[in-house]
Amino acid sequence: MKSAKKIIFALFVLCVAAALAAFAWLKGATSALDKIQDEKILRLKIESGTTARDLASQLKEGGVIKDERTFYLLARFPSLAAIVFPGEPRSVFTVRAGVCEVSSAMDAAGIYRALSAGFDEQIRVSIPEGLTISKIAERLSAAGICSADEFSSVCHDENFLKEIGVPFKSAEGYLFPDTYSFVENSGAKNCVRVMVRNFFEKTSGIKNFADASEERRNQIVILASVVEREYRAADEAPLIASVFSNRIENHIGLYSCATVEYVITEILGRPHPDIITFDDLKIESPYNTYLHEGLPPAPISNPGLVALSAAANPAQSDFFYFRLMDEAEGRHVFTKTLEEHEMQNLIFKTKKMSR
Repeated sequence: MKSAKKIIFALFVLCVAAALAAFAWLKGATSALDKIQDEKILRLKIESGTTARDLASQLKEGGVIKDERTFYLLARFPSLAAIVFPGEPRSVFTVRAGVCEVSSAMDAAGIYRALSAGFDEQIRVSIPEGLTISKIAERLSAAGICSADEFSSVCHDENFLKEIGVPFKSAEGYLFPDTYSFVENSGAKNCVRVMVRNFFEKTSGIKNFADASEERRNQIVILASVVEREYRAADEAPLIASVFSNRIENHIGLYSCATVEYVITEILGRPHPDIITFDDLKIESPYNTYLHEGLPPAPISNPGLVALSAAANPAQSDFFYFRLMDEAEGRHVFTKTLEEHEMQNLIFKTKKMSR
């Protein structure tokens, strides 16, 4: 009986010793490979579908872990990892797609945390005021964020647009100009959703816009999209908006060359014209404000805060015309009558000839 107890005790001691030895080995195998001053940085681009085994192999090849098999086993069995790393949260190890940096000065627990948390490599892209859907699509495609065709398709997906609060058949006018940070291959729906959400957030503080009826807000966005393409000096935007508003109230066509440019480039798909010809002014389209009175049926660009605020709050004026008079500074002259408008053109031509 005593001999049996001794055998059991001996086996117990051996088991404990083996467990301690295994624990010590695991701690050693999962400790940091290098000191901080000697660390190697490994930047991993983790694709969707990457497994823990794949990562263990990459980490070993990259020289940041000691033992590939141990790393994999602890990743697969969180209960075992909880014993080796008692201070760490007891959770299942997950692999997140994205870009992540790990170091040979990290122990396995630190690498697990970094890989599970992950971080995305941000791509910054600037969208200036006045661009159209097609031009924004080109920028996003060039940056590797999403394909131009996919972006354009999503911008015309009426079910999706209705879901995110856009009242037109396209997202034109609601893609707020700003600098955005996206990850590579973000997906067009994500990009459109972010830009439209930004539009509603930024316009919430515009006087006479946020609290206007839906019909009035739509009119403001359309008018702002035209103003955006016409003004150059910010302080003149409310005056330009007033000219268009006065013409609308008096049932006079807007006669905006910007709307004709939109027809040529965005509807007909032609290159941007250097000049607008008389033949261009005759192109039949509901967007051609030389042929059709009132606002275009939908926005012709994506306006910024200056144009949106001007369209929502036009200056009080009795001007019906404006003409660019200083190309360097982008300044216009505003007039009340056609005679004054033509006289200003004559003065402008005389000044140019006298130089």
